[in-house]
Amino acid sequence: MKYCVMSDLEFNTSAKNDQMSQAVKDKLVGKLLWGPVTIIGGLGWDGKPNTSVVVRFDNEIDMNELYALIKDRMAKLPVLKGRVSKHLCPHDEGKNHPPCVFQEEYMK
Repeated sequence: MKYCVMSDLEFNTSAKNDQMSQAVKDKLVGKLLWGPVTIIGGLGWDGKPNTSVVVRFDNEIDMNELYALIKDRMAKLPVLKGRVSKHLCPHDEGKNHPPCVFQEEYMK
């Protein structure tokens, strides 16, 4: 079992977008990760700065910490709109694994 955090966030300035990307990167240092890590910052279809994140961890505690960090920052930076979710991810359990199970999602 792997533990995944996914988020898509929109900001009103590039500086806030960059702050979120860096905070996520800093949180990943020294963590046991599985598969590719996606942290993409750019501009959305409406021209607003945005960041998308997909990270899978080996440990549930690490998933919970990143989820809490992003959720907390969504209020403090502030995020114009977005979502963050965490789910159990059985992709490492072979070809016929069951689907992912969402545990929690926060939207703004």
